[in-house]
Formats: sequence, structure tokens, C-alpha cells
Amino acid sequence: MVKTKTVRKNGIEVEVIVDPNSKDPVLVCGLPGSGYVGKLAADQIIGTFNASKVAEYRCDSFPPQVSVKDDGTVQPLKAELYLAKTGQVHDIFIFTADVQPATSEGEYQLSEEVVDFAVKHGVKAVYTLAAYITGSFSKVPKVFGAGTSKEFLDAMSKSGVTLMKDGGITGMNGLMIGIAAIHGLSGACILGETSGYVIDAGASKATLEALAKVIEVPIDTNSLKEKAEETQKLISQLQTIADQSREPPIAPARESRPGYIS
Repeated sequence: MVKTKTVRKNGIEVEVIVDPNSKDPVLVCGLPGSGYVGKLAADQIIGTFNASKVAEYRCDSFPPQVSVKDDGTVQPLKAELYLAKTGQVHDIFIFTADVQPATSEGEYQLSEEVVDFAVKHGVKAVYTLAAYITGSFSKVPKVFGAGTSKEFLDAMSKSGVTLMKDGGITGMNGLMIGIAAIHGLSGACILGETSGYVIDAGASKATLEALAKVIEVPIDTNSLKEKAEETQKLISQLQTIADQSREPPIAPARESRPGYIS
């Protein structure tokens, strides 16, 4: 039954569309960022399971702009929470957005709101999907990960994820799992290797496949495979251009001139 309720606090307007019922759910967050790795993955989960929207978020700290749709109409920027009924061991809440907040305060506030919703609806584990930026192109993207517990790290390692040893995870991709831990939930960030120069469906596909193994829920990635092949073609073109730019210039042939006798 739909029970739309709108609440506003701390610069965030939350519209709860339906009070969801779920089976041992996990929360997966895929937000726009470098390579759109997390965003593509989140959209793929939503499409695979025909997930239903359960909440919308509008944030005062979103950038001052609107989104233009295919038909030319505009709409305010928003974040959305969906529920995918998987028929497997876990149902999946999916959190995604048009953009991330433009301020640190906004990132904290929105992360708190989403994690609070997750806690109230029985979520025990939070996963964020993100980009591991290398600045170089890879035909077979590696997947990296970091987590809040040894149990999570072991599960990721067994699923072929390379564990991070240092560095940091910025923005809501890091905040969400940090705040999850404060609320007593487990958390992990799974990051797909990407150059950071193009929308990288290949990295997104690799990240999503790793997530599917970790949470033991099969997720169809066929449409991402097609997009990944298109991405690889673009990468090959960019590499060719880069290689050509590194080739030494060919010296112009010396003009032949007639000899002179004095």
C-alpha cells in the first residue's frame, strides 16, 4: 500500500513513497562520480529486478541546477531509494542520485538520512560501489575493496577483490560505510579500476560481478557487457591517438639544390 509522507529536516526533504517489506536486506549505494562506475551499477540492479521506488530525497546542498530529460522537460535534482525483491537470500535496497551534495555538510546529512532509513528497515550491511582511479586504461579492470570488519574483508577477498592497503575513500562512498559502522552495521566499499577519463561500463560490470559474489545474489550484467564493449572501442581509439602523439616528428626532406661552380 502506498503511503506517501514528506518530512523536511537539516536541509533535506524526504518523501517516503511506501513503507517497504523486505527479506534480510542489504543496502547498495551507487552514485555518480568518476567513470560513473557506481551509478551504472546501481541502475543495472534497479533494471534487473524491476525495483520499486520507496523514497526520494531533495537536498539544499545539491548543485544549483536542474536535470534536462529526453523530451526537453526539466526536473529538480534528487536522490532515490529503491527496493529490489530478488527471490534470493537477500533483498536489495539501492540508493542512487542525479548528483552528490556539493558540500561536506550535505554529504554527511544525506548519508545519515539514508543509513537511518536502512537501520529502521532491517539492513545489517551497507555496500558502496565506486571508482578506483588509476589514470591509465585497462582491458580487464581489477576490483579493489575495503571494509569495516575482517568478516567483510575475507568475503571480498574470496570473491576476487584486491584489498586496499592505504589511501582514502572520499565523498559519500566513504561516508556511507563509516556512518554505517557508527550505527552498528557492517560496511564495505567495492571499487572498479578505471582511468577516470571516460564513462567506464567495463569497470562497472567488474564491480557489480564482485558484489554479486559477495552478497550471493546473481545479478544480470548483460547490458553492461554491451556498454563495456563500446567503452573498450573508445579506449582503443584514445590509446591510438595517444600513441600517435608520442611518435617523434618526421624531419622534412632537405630540398635539393643545384650545385654551383665558381
